[in-house]
Amino acid sequence: MKTIINFGDDDLKPSRAASAVWIVLIVTSGICLSTFFACATPFAALATLAALRLGRWQASAVIGLVWVANQAIGYAFLGYPWTWDSAAWGLAIGVSAGLAMLAANGLATTRPAPLMVSLPFVAAFAAFEFGLFFAGFVLPGSEGAFSASVVGHVFLINAVTICGLMAINQLAVVSRLFASADRPATPDLRGASYR
Repeated sequence: MKTIINFGDDDLKPSRAASAVWIVLIVTSGICLSTFFACATPFAALATLAALRLGRWQASAVIGLVWVANQAIGYAFLGYPWTWDSAAWGLAIGVSAGLAMLAANGLATTRPAPLMVSLPFVAAFAAFEFGLFFAGFVLPGSEGAFSASVVGHVFLINAVTICGLMAINQLAVVSRLFASADRPATPDLRGASYR
C-alpha cells in the first residue's frame, strides 16, 4: 500500500521528527549557502522544500529565519554596505522569499515525483524573481541584474540546491531502510503468557 502525504496541507503534517530534520537541514543549508553565494542565496529552492516538507507556519518561520541569517552574515561578515538602499534590497529579498514560499505552497500537491517538486519549484523561482524585479522599479540597482545570463545563473544555483537537498533526503530514507532491515524483528509479547 502506498501512502501519500500532502505536504502543503497543515492538516496532514509530517511527523515532528521529520519536521525537525527538515527545519535543521533548510536553516543550516541557508546559512552555509548565504556564506558562499551572498546575494544569490537559493531562496527559491529553500522555500520550495519548506513548503513541501513543513506546515505553512513552520515554512514561513524557517524562511524568515534563513533570511535573517542571510542578512546577518552579509552585514557582519561579507561587507554589505550600511546604506538605506542595501537595507531596502535586503527587505525586498525577504519579501520575495516569502512570495516564493507562498507560490510553492500554492502548488504543493500529491502529484507523482517529478511534478511534486518541479512545479512548486518553478513557481517559487518565478515569484522570487518577479518580487525582486518589481522592487527594482523603486530601488536603485544595476540594469544587468535581471539579464538572461544572471537569472539563468541564479536558476542554476537554485536547481542544484534543490536537487542536492532532495538527494540528501533520499540517502537518509535509504539508510533508515537499511538500518531497520539489519535489526532483528522484536516479537510482540503483550499478549504472551509465561506459564
